[in-house]
Parts: sequence; C-alpha cells; structure tokens
Amino acid sequence: MSRSAKGAALIAALALAVVAPWLAAAGAGDTAFTEAERAEVEALAVPLGDTPPEAASTELADFGQHLFFDRRLSGDGRFSCASCHQPDRAFTDGLALPEAAGRGHRNTPTLINVADNPWFQWDGAADSLWSQTLLVVENPRELDNDRLNLAHTLYRHADLRAAYQRRFGPLPPLSEGERFPAHGSPHAPTDSPGGRAWRRMAPADQEAVNRVMANLGVALAAWQRRLVRYDSPFDRFAAALADDPDPPPDEAFPAAARRGLKLFVGEAQCTLCHSGPDFSNQAFHNLGLPVAEHRDTGREQGLRRLAASPFNAAGPYAGDQDDADRLRFLPPPESLRGAFKTPSLRNVARTAPYFHDGRFATLEEAVRFYLEPPEGETLGEREGTLDLIPDLTDRQVADLVAFLKTLDSAPLPEAVTTPPEQR
Repeated sequence: MSRSAKGAALIAALALAVVAPWLAAAGAGDTAFTEAERAEVEALAVPLGDTPPEAASTELADFGQHLFFDRRLSGDGRFSCASCHQPDRAFTDGLALPEAAGRGHRNTPTLINVADNPWFQWDGAADSLWSQTLLVVENPRELDNDRLNLAHTLYRHADLRAAYQRRFGPLPPLSEGERFPAHGSPHAPTDSPGGRAWRRMAPADQEAVNRVMANLGVALAAWQRRLVRYDSPFDRFAAALADDPDPPPDEAFPAAARRGLKLFVGEAQCTLCHSGPDFSNQAFHNLGLPVAEHRDTGREQGLRRLAASPFNAAGPYAGDQDDADRLRFLPPPESLRGAFKTPSLRNVARTAPYFHDGRFATLEEAVRFYLEPPEGETLGEREGTLDLIPDLTDRQVADLVAFLKTLDSAPLPEAVTTPPEQR
C-alpha cells in the first residue's frame, strides 16, 4: 500500500471512530436481539395465523351484534353501545371522557381482544365478558336505562321479542303490569318510584327480569368474542425474529421501533406491567396520578361493586365457564385505593387519549409521565415498581413511541363491525 493510500486509510479510520458513536445514537447501531430479548419478545407475540375463537353460537353472536348498535337499549332511545365504542376508532370514541346520557368519569376502552380478560372496566367491577355490559346499561352517565324498562322494550318491539325468544325462549309475562311495572331497578334510590316498584315485585319476578338482563349480556359477549386481531407489524416482526436475531430491514418496523422494542423488554422495564400477548398483566396498579376533578378510587370501588353484583361469577346467573373461586381470594378494597387496570397496548396509537381519565393526549405524554410524574394529591399509595424505571433520553422516548405505533392491527372485517340485518 502506498504512503498516500495508508494516509487515506488512517484518516478514514479516525473519522469512523469519531462518527460511530453518533451513528449508533442516531439509529445506525446494533439492532440485533440477544437470546434473552428474543425470549421476552416471544412472550408478547401471537403466532401468525391464529384465528379468533368461535362464538358459542353464530346466531347468538349475530343477535349480540344487533343489540350493540341498537339505540333502544338506552333509556331514551338516543344512544347505543356503539355511540362510545365506535368501530372506526378501534371501538373507542376519541374523547378524554365519554359523552352519552351524561359525561362519564372514565376513558372509553377498546373492545378489541377483550374476550379472555379476567376483569372488566377500569376498576374490575365485572369479572366476565357477559356481565360487564350490564353495568353500562344502568349507568346514568351511559345508557341510563333500568332493567324493567329494558325487558319491556324487548317485549314491546316485535323484532327484538322474536330475536330474543329464538335464542333464549319466552320472555316473562310483561303485559301483566301489576307484576312487572314499567320502570324499576335495585340500583334506583329506595325512595324513588323505580326503587319502590322494584321492591314491590315478587322475588321470582325480579329473578325473571334479572335473567333477561343476563341473557342480553351473554348475547353481547358472544359477538365481542369475534373482535380479535393479532396481526400487527410487531407480530410479523416477532415471527421474523424467531428465525433471525437481526431480521432484514422492514418499512413497517423501522430501526427506531426495533430500538424501542429492545427498550420495552429491557432497560425501560415496561413488561413489568405490560406483559403477555395483550401487553397487559390484567392487574391493578396505583401510578400515583394526581387527583382530577372526580375523586376516583379505582379498584377499591370496583371490588365493592363486584362483591355486591348478582351478576358476578358466584351469582345465580353465572355460566359454567365463570370462575367463582377467584372471588374468594380478593384483597381488601382499601388496599387498592387509586389503582386501575393495566390497559392493553394493542392498537394503542388509535385509541388516544390515554389513562383511565384520558388526561394524556399523546403517546409521548403518556410515556413521559413515567419519567416525570407530576406533583399533587394522590389517592392510595403509589406503586414502588415505578421506581425501577430509569431516566430515558429524548431519543429513547421517541424510540418507545415508534415501537408502540407498530402494535396497530388491520381493521376488523366489516361483517362484524356494522349493524347486521335482524333475523
């Protein structure tokens, strides 16, 4: 090699030594995954080609799909479940807090991939897919109905009555007004007309109306079991990663997303809570959120609501698959004051705003909360696990956000996201 060539090589080597650290920081560094990281990624992924679980009955799921879009389920006929759980927004509404019969206190969660969750709603007040819908029907801020009026609605409308009876058999004799008043619910204030009407009913008639409520929940749950999607860019990358620790470049899963995934399963400690194929450990955690306008006690309230519900897994309307044993080992409600369920991160880029009260408008704001928790009054005790999260650079925050954006799946087929023809 000539002297000039050696000089050029030396200059190039020196330049590389200077530039290499910058290139790594900018994303040109190692994006290969260690064996430990690959194992963590495998625990988050769903094998490509997995199909949604079949509903117990196609006819039952079709009925549930119709009910989901039917405004007659609400007290005044103005709202349906789809008013807040909008299919084109991944079954959310894009609002910090929902607006239906009233303004809600909690952000609308997605319904995609909820079929196998052990707890439902932000506070876990329901322990089955079929029972969680019933809380919405009688919530004055949501559908604002009562169970007697709902039963009468089914009876009064020939299409609903026929559809119900094909799936569940005859409705109670609701034309007998003395036995079945027009309105009433055990949730109504005891001194209100609805409360007094419910208490005057015979226990067997109360049970018959409760059974109608439970059956509607079963139908809605059968349809929701169709809302399953695990085909995101992340899932495809995870499949490639199983065969190659450094898969070829992929526009749908860029270098920033790879670095973000490595952070997610490693240094950033995200999988302490966002674990498993739904990116949620399905547990309840107190993040030390400052109290907002509504003093929401979270899981503390949810545990009390769950214990009092006749529709819980230990109640008389539970199905054979409901796990009543879980209710025997629940912690004291006050021990989980201010704790909320870990949400799934699937489709998270489509379900803004974030957290149980929708306080964060963007993914970046949500990520930064864990690094810079705001000060203010909190309820309960902030989880010590959060202290394990290290400080992250702006670049690392951006990488995490880039990864989270790869968790969006393809839209569900129109056949399960639009009102079906009633049969």
